[in-house]
Amino acid sequence: MNNNYKPAEFILLLIISFSSQSSAQTDTTERAGIELFPIISYDTDAGFGYGAKAFFYNQFNTQESFDIILFNSTKGEQWYKFVFSTPDFENRQGTKFPFALDITLEYDKWKNYRLYYYGWDNQSSDFLNPAVEFNDLAASEYLESKIILNHAFQSDLTGLLAFKFSSLNIYDIRRDENLTTPDKVDNKLLDDPSVKFISININGKWDTRNSFINPSTGLVLEIELEYAPDILDDNSSFFRQAFVVRYFTEIFFENLILASRAMEQISIPEAGSSEFLAIPVGGGNTLRGVPMDKFRFKSLLLFNNELRYKIWWRFGAIAGLDIGYGSNKDLYPENTIKWIVNPVAGLRFFMDNFIVRADVGYYNGDIGFYLNFGHIY
Repeated sequence: MNNNYKPAEFILLLIISFSSQSSAQTDTTERAGIELFPIISYDTDAGFGYGAKAFFYNQFNTQESFDIILFNSTKGEQWYKFVFSTPDFENRQGTKFPFALDITLEYDKWKNYRLYYYGWDNQSSDFLNPAVEFNDLAASEYLESKIILNHAFQSDLTGLLAFKFSSLNIYDIRRDENLTTPDKVDNKLLDDPSVKFISININGKWDTRNSFINPSTGLVLEIELEYAPDILDDNSSFFRQAFVVRYFTEIFFENLILASRAMEQISIPEAGSSEFLAIPVGGGNTLRGVPMDKFRFKSLLLFNNELRYKIWWRFGAIAGLDIGYGSNKDLYPENTIKWIVNPVAGLRFFMDNFIVRADVGYYNGDIGFYLNFGHIY
């Protein structure tokens, strides 16, 4: 549920929450066995939205968890996600375990997915004037499934091997209404509008966080490598490398947490591969305020900083900055991409097994609103 609106377009967001717990919580170290979070929302872009998140923990006394999200909106989105973990993420955090298994399945469909690109509507003005930004509309269907095998070499050093199937299908394309000669303005994203691949992912992580769900102290150093060979399509081969640092500490006074993330990513697609293999940037998990997937970079630097504070009971708030820069010479003419610095603020609702977050980010005169689950990092 990642949407961007101008302030006047945002009408109403109503969140109704309750938790259904297997027993009364008298010890803060205990976790509810079942938690449900219904969602009701309305905005002018996506229309009426409705759905729920359900989390089931240790129902079979094997420390497993099932995480389910179902969401629909009348104008825009269908989002379904399922995650099975054994042992559960929080349960295995900071422990030495021989083996852990995670299985994920996600489907996300948008009827009005925006494709952002640069070009010149009047071909005679090429290179004489700056390139103009356009955005086409399309329908998009995204499907991803992963099987992840984890091993802890010691309590703070883990590794994983993952196998991923991913498919993105772009169709029902509607060119930008501002184009006077759409047949003469090239949108390179439409050269290969659909991708499908199987990839192998290797990840190593040194992690001293005191919690997976809501850390207040700790340092994470993480390196990730992903490779997709030409198996399913000849336009979907790439290599991706990422290095991530996350840091959490309490500052100034009790319950005020500084949370920081620095990320470097590089994606190297095979010649002739689709531009949709580039790194998507924008939306609620990267640069809040920037429209979802506005940029597709082949190299990315990202810095996120938040001050997190628990206000009362299960409610908290954050304030911070999202900073980023990327490049992709195949999509963005020279001097069109600059450093992005976005102020952000948000509210948090802390459940036993997950966190509900509602964030607002400011970018280039517009406000982006994001409702999702879990901290951004």
